[in-house]
Amino acid sequence: MLKSKVIILFVVIFSLLAMSTISLAIENGTVYLESNQDVIEKGEEVEITVNLKDVTTAACNFFLYFDEDKWDYLSKMDNTNVEKNRILFVWYDTNGGRSAKQGELVKFRFKAKENGLSTFSIEGDFYNSVGQKLKVDFQEKQVQIGKEETIFQQQEEEEKGDNEQKGNANLEVLRLDREGMTPAFDKNITEYYLTVTNEVKEIEVLAVTSNPEASVEITGNTKLKEGLNTIKIQVTSEDQKEKKTYTIQVTRTANLALANTNLEILAIENVLLSPPFEPNETNYAAEVAKGVNDLNVFAVPENEKATVQISGDKNLKEGNNTVTVVVTAANGFSKKKYQIQVYQRNEEEQKQYEEEQKEQIQKVEQAYQIQEMKEEQNSNTGGNDSKTGKYGVIIGIDAITIITVIGVMIKIISKKKKQ
Repeated sequence: MLKSKVIILFVVIFSLLAMSTISLAIENGTVYLESNQDVIEKGEEVEITVNLKDVTTAACNFFLYFDEDKWDYLSKMDNTNVEKNRILFVWYDTNGGRSAKQGELVKFRFKAKENGLSTFSIEGDFYNSVGQKLKVDFQEKQVQIGKEETIFQQQEEEEKGDNEQKGNANLEVLRLDREGMTPAFDKNITEYYLTVTNEVKEIEVLAVTSNPEASVEITGNTKLKEGLNTIKIQVTSEDQKEKKTYTIQVTRTANLALANTNLEILAIENVLLSPPFEPNETNYAAEVAKGVNDLNVFAVPENEKATVQISGDKNLKEGNNTVTVVVTAANGFSKKKYQIQVYQRNEEEQKQYEEEQKEQIQKVEQAYQIQEMKEEQNSNTGGNDSKTGKYGVIIGIDAITIITVIGVMIKIISKKKKQ
C-alpha cells in the first residue's frame, strides 16, 4: 500500500513537469541537513531536518542516506519508503504552487545503536511552481555517537601552559573551530568578535590556561540564537583569588553585510597610532603633547549604514586616557569596540621630548650638509663615492640614525603641508 502511494505521487509530479513549457534547470539553492544534537549517546534519539534556502520548491523527491549499522530509523510517513540505508521522500504542493516551501521541509527521527562518527547525506530533484527543475547544492551532516575526544580536546592536552604562579588567571590559548574571530588572541585582550551564518548553531572553544592548574568555565557557545550571542570564558586562578572573563560577541545572521562592524578608517589628527590601523585590530596606543585637551578622531565604518559613537576624546588629563570608538552595525545590534590608550606627556616629559626633536632635526640638517658635500665632490671629480648609494642615500650613517632621520623628515614635511 505504501509503495503504491509513493508511485502515485511520482506520477503526479512528473505529470506536472510534462505540462511545463520550460525544462531547463534554473535558480540556485542549497539543501542542507541539520541535527538537534551533534553529539549523542548510544540509545538516544536524534532529529535530522532537511532544509532548503535561497529558492522555493513546489515538488521534490530525494534520497536521505544514513548508516544502517549505527541508526534505527523511527519516523513513519506515508510519502516515504525505506530501503536499507536510504529513505525515499516524495512531496508536491496540492495547491498548485501557491504553498511552495522554503526553509524546513521535513524531519526524520533516528535512534543511535552503535558508537562512532556517522554521516547523513542527501540527493534528489527539486522543482518550482511551474515545473522547472531547480539547481541546488547538497550539504551533508555529521553526528557523533558516543562522546569521544574531539580534536580540540586533544590539542588542549598538548598545549597546556607552564606558568606556575598560583594567582595567574590568564589564558594561554583561545581558539574556535571556525575562522573569523577578531582581534587575534592576546592574553591581555578580553573582548573578541565573530560573525557566523544561521547554519552555525554551536561553536567549539579551545581555552588553555597559562597556569595548568587554573580552571576554566565556558558558557554560551551552544544553542546559538539568531542575532547577538555572548560566549563567556571565565578563568579562575589556582589559588581561587583571581578571576578573569574573556568574552566573544557572536552575531548569527542570514545577512553578513548588515552585521559588518569594521571600521574602514581610524585616525587621530596630528597623532600616530601604534600599531598602524587595521580593521581587525581593536586596541591601539598613542602619545600627545602636554596641553592637548581635545582630539579630532576620524572613524569611518566599512558599511555606510553602520553608526559610530566616540567617547573619551575630550578633556584629556595628564597621563593615561582611553578613547573608545563603538561601531553599531546596520542591523542595529551587532557592535564592535575599538580602544585607543592615549598618553598625555607631563611637563618634564614634554621638555625632554622637545629636546630630542631638536637633536633629531640637527641630525637631519647635518645629513643634508654631508650629502651636499658628497655631491659637490662627485661633481668636481666626476667620480662616484663608494659611501653613497644608487639614490644618494648615505651608507655611512648608522642604521638607527637613518630610521630616526626619516621619521623626523616625515614629521617636518607634514608640518609644512599643514602650514
